[in-house]
Amino acid sequence: MKLSHIGIIVKDIEEGIRNHEALFGYKQLSPIVDDHTQKVRVVLLGHSEDAPVKIELISPLTDDSPVSDLLRKRQALYHLCYSVPDIEDAKSKARQSGATVIAKPVEASLFNNRKICFLFTKDHYVIELVEDEH
Repeated sequence: MKLSHIGIIVKDIEEGIRNHEALFGYKQLSPIVDDHTQKVRVVLLGHSEDAPVKIELISPLTDDSPVSDLLRKRQALYHLCYSVPDIEDAKSKARQSGATVIAKPVEASLFNNRKICFLFTKDHYVIELVEDEH
């Protein structure tokens, strides 16, 4: 398992891109994707394509988006994402360690339809798993 990216919630994705470019010198590494399954707009940022850890900006696509309430509470840090070779195996190991699955594996447009899933750890934070490209 290796850290892939850090998910940050923003109100407006275009403004978030501009802010992160100005503040950190990040570049937009992916197109903005409207993920209707997750009810979010997402984009990857980083200093380069081969940056060891990227930033994923996430904004609500709908009022009932899973991130809408968090945004209203001004919670910006959303999740840590780990890249895994086998999502089912990693999910199983995380559950054995006390994590709770909060969103079962689904394909994600931002990651070329590779599977992702979300878990809540015993230490009370959210992690995302994204399956490696095969």
